Amino acid sequence: MHSVAKAAFVVSALAVISAAAAPLYVHLASEAVIERRYPLPAIEEPPTLSGRADRGAHLGTIAGCSDCHGAELEGRRASIGPLRLWSSNLRIDAQKMSAGEFERALRRGLAPDATSLWAMPSEDYMYVSEADVADIYAWLHSFGNAGSVRPEPVWNLPARIAVLRGRIFPAVIATRDAVSSLDLGPRYDGGRYLARIACSQCHGTDLAGSAAAPDLTGVAAYSRAAFFDLLRRGWGARGRRLPVMSRLARVRFHAFADYEIMALFDYLSARAHAPAAMFARARANALRRRELVMMEDDD
Repeated sequence: MHSVAKAAFVVSALAVISAAAAPLYVHLASEAVIERRYPLPAIEEPPTLSGRADRGAHLGTIAGCSDCHGAELEGRRASIGPLRLWSSNLRIDAQKMSAGEFERALRRGLAPDATSLWAMPSEDYMYVSEADVADIYAWLHSFGNAGSVRPEPVWNLPARIAVLRGRIFPAVIATRDAVSSLDLGPRYDGGRYLARIACSQCHGTDLAGSAAAPDLTGVAAYSRAAFFDLLRRGWGARGRRLPVMSRLARVRFHAFADYEIMALFDYLSARAHAPAAMFARARANALRRRELVMMEDDD
């Protein structure tokens, strides 16, 4: 009985130690991901703000800045699974960041201290041109400071476990691993560029669809006039009102100029009719690029 009691005590002690060690491991392992510093790309600061605020306002509208940061861009509550966080107050943060720091945050998901941002969809904006970045920066600088600095994310135990299981990604990693949409050549570059900025948040960076939205090969069902109606009013190809698109048309896509809608339609239509072999080659190339990037990270 003595040996049995001793063994039971040892088992109980190990169980207690394991129960205490598991949360500690989760905290330390997730903290290494959360606090990781990434290489900061070199930036060349412009001597003055050379962007056009009016163009920046246009881009900010179609890109959906207010969807995450609120109508007044002062930040709002959000969540990614168990992670509770606030989007940043752009009216304050843009004033504090240099133009180069803003570019890295927008296109790469990097904070000024070299940590990753969270819930920032930089994968959608990683190909925004330098001129357009300058325009968006000038637009944000045209606002005065308002509101308050928003709190940091709440890293509770479920959120930390989600990070370790790969269910919540740092913006830097999500951007690195993002797959591009099909390249159909210079003729369609304008529409492809707009699709990455305005469509990929719902339809995926490759526009192949997600849990929230279908593959954009569905544009094949639309005439040019019907596509205009989709973006201007949110009506589908069969004359049926689409609730999500109706909202997007009201708050974002109404800002599209006619020539932008035509460029977007031309690209998406050409993509919808592209041979399956082109998609297969693009997927294979994307997989090879991702493997190379991961090998470089391991080195």
